[in-house]
Amino acid sequence: MRHRKNEKHLGRTSSHRKALRRNLAISLFTYGRIVTTVEKAKYVRPFVERIISLAKKGVAKKEADRPAYVHYYRQVLSRLDNKEVVKKLFGEGKWRESGGIGERYIDRNGGYTRILRLSGSRMGVLSGSSVGDIPELEYKMEGFERKLRLVGNR
Repeated sequence: MRHRKNEKHLGRTSSHRKALRRNLAISLFTYGRIVTTVEKAKYVRPFVERIISLAKKGVAKKEADRPAYVHYYRQVLSRLDNKEVVKKLFGEGKWRESGGIGERYIDRNGGYTRILRLSGSRMGVLSGSSVGDIPELEYKMEGFERKLRLVGNR
């Protein structure tokens, strides 16, 4: 019986869903913006929010409590399994001067991501497209805004 199981299945096995969620999150943190289906964007959003919250907690403990910082760092690393993205979240390595994603959202209580619906449908699957992004992150994709036509409130 499937009582109280309210996670989206997305037509995939559990291991495939886990890999999809991790890969979408890594792409979002790497590029700042991803284009995907609305369902996948809604599926990955809570995961990304939790990762950013863990990074925020770790950055807050960085100077005062080193073991707690390492704890949050390892938690994020175990969920994402990509050292470069984790360094970007915590402001380590080449992101030390610009600050990590966790430092940028230190004063914000949630709502780090947004999902914007795109007009039209995706070729082949006839489902709606959306853009998932982290608003205050710089994007690596040039000329991306010209291709987007957002759908207004219906």
